[in-house]
Amino acid sequence: MRKVWVVLSVLLLISPLAWSSDSQSCLGCHDFGPESPVHPMLEGQHGSAEQGCASCHGASVEHSQRPTMRSPDVSFGPRWGSSVGDQDAPCLDCHQQDVAKHWQDSLHMSNQMTCVTCHDLHSEQDKVLAAGGQLAVCSICHKPQQHGIHAISEKLDENPDCTTCHNPHADQVPLGVMLANRSAGCRTCHDLVQMSAEGQSTAKARSYHKVMAQPDRTCLDCHSGIAHGPADAVAPFVPLAVASKTVTLFNPGQSDIDWILSEHPGAQPFRQGSNCQQCHRGDEAAMGESMGAKAPTSRDLEVSISTEGPDLVMQVSWTGGSDDSSLALMWGDGGNNAFRRGGCWAACHSDMPGMSRDRGQALGKYLADSRQQVKRIGQPALVKDKAALETMLAAGNFVEMWRVEIAAGDTAQANTATLQADLTWSDDSPLQATASFKAGRWQMLLRRPLQAGASHKAFSATGSYTFGMALHGKQHQGGSHWVSLPMTLSLDGEDTDFRAD
Repeated sequence: MRKVWVVLSVLLLISPLAWSSDSQSCLGCHDFGPESPVHPMLEGQHGSAEQGCASCHGASVEHSQRPTMRSPDVSFGPRWGSSVGDQDAPCLDCHQQDVAKHWQDSLHMSNQMTCVTCHDLHSEQDKVLAAGGQLAVCSICHKPQQHGIHAISEKLDENPDCTTCHNPHADQVPLGVMLANRSAGCRTCHDLVQMSAEGQSTAKARSYHKVMAQPDRTCLDCHSGIAHGPADAVAPFVPLAVASKTVTLFNPGQSDIDWILSEHPGAQPFRQGSNCQQCHRGDEAAMGESMGAKAPTSRDLEVSISTEGPDLVMQVSWTGGSDDSSLALMWGDGGNNAFRRGGCWAACHSDMPGMSRDRGQALGKYLADSRQQVKRIGQPALVKDKAALETMLAAGNFVEMWRVEIAAGDTAQANTATLQADLTWSDDSPLQATASFKAGRWQMLLRRPLQAGASHKAFSATGSYTFGMALHGKQHQGGSHWVSLPMTLSLDGEDTDFRAD
């Protein structure tokens, strides 16, 4: 009989009767079967009679009444996303007393990351808390570790977890953690006693290793900056301004801004201010290949930017075929926030021809800010009236587009357009371009005045500009173009990808 009562007690602990009343009301919609993500959360340590959905999401009365049109009071994405502070607050209410007591000083927090950027309460096992699961999460951004410690890929499975050396909730410099655990991460593989016995260390090294007996010493005292490969092994987290560099364009598939804002795994950090480069810098060729299109899935362009007197000058060259048909660039100066973070993707939507939600409207490129409402089922977004669009234009909320049509006969036709509700092409384009094709290689020179008048972006010494590039050609199967991630330019080269020499 006693065994029966024990079993019943366990069942009550994990049954809906033990869940808070607000959680039970949420289940009316969110419990759509055994695979529903509410179950791992409610059956874990965050689900109880005192703690449930409302503990993190708030009462969310309006959401319960109009669930497809109103977000929860606190939403963690992907469809909606609250501010960084609002998302972190429920977690910090409990965890600031222990593991997150130094969160306000952490590099992750200062880079607009939230707790749910890494943690997932709605999965059966939070990857960053599972032995051997941290690498899959951390290496999304910390790309050197994708190849393992010391870049020894064949021993990747034997690597210690990231938190053996690093504290993601505080200062990411590993010194503090390694002092506390006596360099446990290094000692996963390196045994000083065994190394000395086998003669792997020089006499000088063995002498130095003796100081490791002291509690205030770590392997970092001598061996600094080697665990994750050389500094130039991967693309840097932040731009390093140069006048010339190789830019990789890639096949974007059917990715569009609507997908990025809702279903893309990075939807939430993107909405909160991150940009494409922060996660994907250096991955362009691999992303193009992952789309599965026919080769070539990526194209490398050599790009140089300078100023000559009153003009901005760009030189672009690439290896290609005579059927490459045009090069396009889009420019923004921060006036449109979506373009600042997403570059060309800000103008590409799911309801455009050939995209995932094409309804035959034959829409061209447009900015979401030019619409009065978000798209809903049966209610297409409405274009703002002329007065509202003119107000946007005056405020700089538009994108300038350059397009140079090319042909093998060394001809180039350049034009510019203003992008808001659609593309409005200039009657008198200030852009000049020349192009030539010889021995399988294109050479192009573009020139535009720094100050080009109304409906064009003004390039100033103090400004920072976002731009993206697209190459069109018949070799591409599908969307007929290869695109770049958003890049940045400043005339003085301050924290941007390019500087104009």
